Amino acid sequence: MRKTFGSRKQAALIALMVLASTLFPAYAGAQQEAGQSAGPPNVQARRDAHVIMISIDGLIPEYYTQPSRLGLSVPNLTKMKLGGAYADGVEGVFPTVTYPAHTTLITGVMPATHGIINNRIFEAPTAPQTGEWYWFSEALKAETLWSMAKKAGLVTANVGWPVTAGADIDYSMAEIKDPSETPAGDRSRKRTLQYSTPGLIEKALAAAGAGSDKSTDGRRAAVSEYIITNYKPNLMLIHFIELDGAHHDNGPRSAAALRVAERMDAYVGRVVEATRKAGIFDQTTFFLVSDHGFAEVTRKFEPGVVLVKENLITLDADGKPTDWKAAVWSAGGSCAIVLKDPNDQETAAKVTAIFTKIASAEKSPINRVLNQADLKRLGAIPNALLMIDAAPGYSFDGKLTGPDNHDAKDYRGTHGQLPSRADMRSALIVYGATARAGARMSIARMVDIGPTAAAVLGLRFEEAEGLPMSELLKPGVIPPQTKPKRRSKKPTRETSPPR
Repeated sequence: MRKTFGSRKQAALIALMVLASTLFPAYAGAQQEAGQSAGPPNVQARRDAHVIMISIDGLIPEYYTQPSRLGLSVPNLTKMKLGGAYADGVEGVFPTVTYPAHTTLITGVMPATHGIINNRIFEAPTAPQTGEWYWFSEALKAETLWSMAKKAGLVTANVGWPVTAGADIDYSMAEIKDPSETPAGDRSRKRTLQYSTPGLIEKALAAAGAGSDKSTDGRRAAVSEYIITNYKPNLMLIHFIELDGAHHDNGPRSAAALRVAERMDAYVGRVVEATRKAGIFDQTTFFLVSDHGFAEVTRKFEPGVVLVKENLITLDADGKPTDWKAAVWSAGGSCAIVLKDPNDQETAAKVTAIFTKIASAEKSPINRVLNQADLKRLGAIPNALLMIDAAPGYSFDGKLTGPDNHDAKDYRGTHGQLPSRADMRSALIVYGATARAGARMSIARMVDIGPTAAAVLGLRFEEAEGLPMSELLKPGVIPPQTKPKRRSKKPTRETSPPR
């Protein structure tokens, strides 16, 4: 009886494997080409697959959906869009800023879950203002693409991705600087070297040559090329940052910003070409993404000045804070208000009344006041009493003195507003080995991008809030039984069939 039972069980397993290889040929083929058995789905990673996620910080979807209308030449993005799959826009996270968004891109969960809830770490007004950001991976509370890939024995790499200082990545150029240096200088470069793979940056830049592009993103492109050609990583994360700065300084769609966008396009072309030289282009899927959109700015509003006027922050004769009951935690187009004592109901009621009144005024700098229930629904800053969303044309700052409403001067673009706002939508193009050529989505969701990239590598997030986007990948790429339990309701994906 035992022998008969074992034979039946073995026969059933073989039948299941045959059925899986028939229904999901891409999965079975990937396993066989890697010298692995085509066993039960999601058991082994696809060691012959490569995913390169390239983030162009602040890239507006319009730059690849309608470049000719803007007079913009982006041949590489255009080729990727036309030869792959793309979304007209991506609904991101709140606040729509760099570090929370980039962490959602590689975890598939919202900021309140993964723990990177703003760019800059909150510092009480009376504490030293270091200006430090969430540089270090130890702050992460969720599994990442790189940690999952490492556990599966895949080769991982990173060039400038946020929250990677100290991360267990095989070949890593961390993003970290000294906030006291403006612009970043020698101390920032030393910090980058300290938390990057020893010798990697020096070797890469030496290989690039003395006449190479010495800009921040030029250096990142050179390091990316070096890693791809020498190490052929299964997972690579790349973050280009200079378009974001051009948008802040000059405004979205400005001539200066468009010139920088064209340079970013050239860097993307270099990354793609590096995979050809390395012999892995045919096995590589590229995810071209961004973290947020951009809104034009003409005015700034200072909620901290309001708190000082209302005696919720006390300043000495030199304008230095000596005590506080409520403080601001700005994120550009949004701002969190944090209480010193979360149980201080009197201050909570006063703060809520103050900003609700300002928001209700005609031509208010505040578009909307979001309470704790709103923030929970959005997966946003859990320790905030409330957050305020900027009205069109406005940005928030963290000043405590001076006028509370003033010209933005040389600041022409911002982000951070609610992700439902059209101008905050970010970018997504999927191109290469597993992309479903001609597929198009109207609005994708940022929480789905990480799970989709994981599926290409044969991996699965156990606790993701997002789902793999089968609409943008070839049939059979996503193995069966890879859908995690949805942790929260999100907007329904709007899709168009392949054209």
